[in-house]
Amino acid sequence: MGIKSTLELFLGDALDFTYLTAYTDDAPNLEEALENFFSSIDEQTDQAVIFTDLYGGSVSQKIAMKAIGKTNVFVIAGMNLPLIMETASLALSGEDYDNDKIAKLITGARQELKQVELVAGTLKTDTAETEQEMTETVTLASSTPALTERPETNKHMTMRVDERLIHGQVAMVWSKALKLDGIVVANDEVVKNQMQENALRMAAPNGIKVIMRSLDDSITLLNDHRSATKNLLVLVRTVKDAVTIAAKVAYLDRINVGNVGKMVEGDKKKLAPTVLLTPSEEVALKTLTEICPETDFQMVPTDKKELAKDFVL
Repeated sequence: MGIKSTLELFLGDALDFTYLTAYTDDAPNLEEALENFFSSIDEQTDQAVIFTDLYGGSVSQKIAMKAIGKTNVFVIAGMNLPLIMETASLALSGEDYDNDKIAKLITGARQELKQVELVAGTLKTDTAETEQEMTETVTLASSTPALTERPETNKHMTMRVDERLIHGQVAMVWSKALKLDGIVVANDEVVKNQMQENALRMAAPNGIKVIMRSLDDSITLLNDHRSATKNLLVLVRTVKDAVTIAAKVAYLDRINVGNVGKMVEGDKKKLAPTVLLTPSEEVALKTLTEICPETDFQMVPTDKKELAKDFVL
């Protein structure tokens, strides 16, 4: 039940998640529950991926026996949250499952099992390599002027207001929906706090470069024409920070307001389920919609996208 709730939080309700409890006092009859489940699946139009606990365990055995001969059903023994998230994300992208794809998902999920190394009271991360790779991709040139016209490219730059910056929804959902090459965290406080920076790097998805800069340095970075050659996600914590960047960066294709306000104390107005703004942030949002009228509210890609200007008085 906990995993199902987490999936709905991350991915919305676009997919049909079902769970069965086995061998507890209040559990339904497993044979009957499995019969009902398999009879609900259309072998011509539906696919199902079933996660069980232990390979060779009694639950896996029973499910395997029921699934034999069903080419639209895949059974995975053992699980972790990244594996289930990656599997669900594949369906959200419109792809069908097959044995090769399932095998690749399992291989990737094994790599997500890592020991968190604590070194001298901080967190150990491979920051040097990440910084080098990212700066080789997009050079920081302090003399680069702000540009006013975006060059022709099939790449996109999205800015998201998310007070948690890099976390599960960003790493597991948005990174895939936006087909990211890199993430830029634009925040003046993070760059002064090595432990917080390292913690954010731990949350970053595998294979996606991350660079963290102050607001001013981020503006310089994002206005370099080479930024237009990558699919980038720019993360800021507040609407005010989004205004600062939006007013000076030429290449932004989209501004999304996701999770904001829950970690802020004081008087707040709830504009959307995950958008709670103080009076000063409301003023900033109005300014942001004037800079970019298409600024939207959307927590996860499967949610309905709503224009922020419709919520501004």
